[in-house]
Amino acid sequence: MSRSLLLLLQLGILCSLPAQNYYLPLDSLVDNASAWENLVEAGASLDYNANTIYNELTYAVWSGQFLDRDLRQRSLDAMRSRNSVGFDQSFHLSWTGALGLWGRHHWRPLIKAAHHDMMGTRFTSDVFELAFFGNAGFEGERADLGPSAHSHVRYQSLGAGILDDRSGSFVRLDLLLGQSVEQADIRWAGIYTAEDGRVIRATLLGEYQLSDTAGSEFGRNNGMGVSFSGRWNTVLKGLGSTTLSIGLEDFGLIRWNEHSVALSKDTVIEFLGWDVANILDLDNVLIGEDQLIDTLGLRYTPGAFTSYAPLVLTLSLEKQLAPGWRGGLEVMQRYLPGFIPQVTAFASRRLGTRSLLGANLSYGGFGDLRLGLSGRMRLGDRVWIHLSTPNLPGFLLGTTRGYGMQGGLMVGF
Repeated sequence: MSRSLLLLLQLGILCSLPAQNYYLPLDSLVDNASAWENLVEAGASLDYNANTIYNELTYAVWSGQFLDRDLRQRSLDAMRSRNSVGFDQSFHLSWTGALGLWGRHHWRPLIKAAHHDMMGTRFTSDVFELAFFGNAGFEGERADLGPSAHSHVRYQSLGAGILDDRSGSFVRLDLLLGQSVEQADIRWAGIYTAEDGRVIRATLLGEYQLSDTAGSEFGRNNGMGVSFSGRWNTVLKGLGSTTLSIGLEDFGLIRWNEHSVALSKDTVIEFLGWDVANILDLDNVLIGEDQLIDTLGLRYTPGAFTSYAPLVLTLSLEKQLAPGWRGGLEVMQRYLPGFIPQVTAFASRRLGTRSLLGANLSYGGFGDLRLGLSGRMRLGDRVWIHLSTPNLPGFLLGTTRGYGMQGGLMVGF
């Protein structure tokens, strides 16, 4: 049971990519925008984070190692009042066209296709202990399993928009193809185990929704929706030519088809054991899965439902600190359970005329304090590669939390 719950909490750790280059701003020399009219970009990335579960436990689960008690205990000892885990993984391919869209000298057309896989979970410390150690530690006590929430959504997007070449501001409208969604909102839940184990009492108040269970592989369309994305940039001359940027990504809805299922419960379940009238008549004692589901009232209700796309809001300030140096501050919020506003301070340094190197320090999101590194290099006049990580220590130390990687290739012509 502990292995399956950890997979639920931390599934999707290996892949993901947002559109930004992890806090590397555009640079007039390195990016050499005058050398191209059209730009094609492909990328893939990972951003996994947690605020209590150590990476050593994550590695052990994914490598199929034996989860000894000390390994599990270290993460249990780290539990706190707010426990969260989540990831954002995506792949994208985009095209930015030549200037002069619809006769506007500073407008460029945009087209972007992407695959998204995102999860966010918040949970109580008792959820972790019950999953990894069982209910023996709760004899004579109640395990509080709520409030907790979980959301895991996979979808593809295809959109078109307009970029203002002067400021970098853009707007884009996307068609969303829903691949799968699983979401739960447990407002209150608990399990009481009597000291002799003869009485188990469970209470639950919450909802659960799941997209079409017939299949959720890549390419399956279980829902459709639309979303709006955009960014507005402006220069605040009163603050030393600081650039203010306000961003919005995937503000929209997805309608999941009529084969989706839902479950809503407000109930108390008490187990007092089995009463057997005739020990020799076991045919009337043994029950199957269907009988147990009916007894507990856990039948799903089929029907379509609508969910929000995982909206991302950003607010940032950026300015030149010295020749070749830039720095700034960003606040980001993501519409996923367990995610709190993430604050990031970042700085970058130009190396010669072809390379940028940057570092960032962030706090919040699904985790705590993280240190990241990023770099971008121009090969020739029209090819750029970038590589970055939002949490460098995550790859080096098992007793840290969270890790990620981003890479991409851009070609101008």
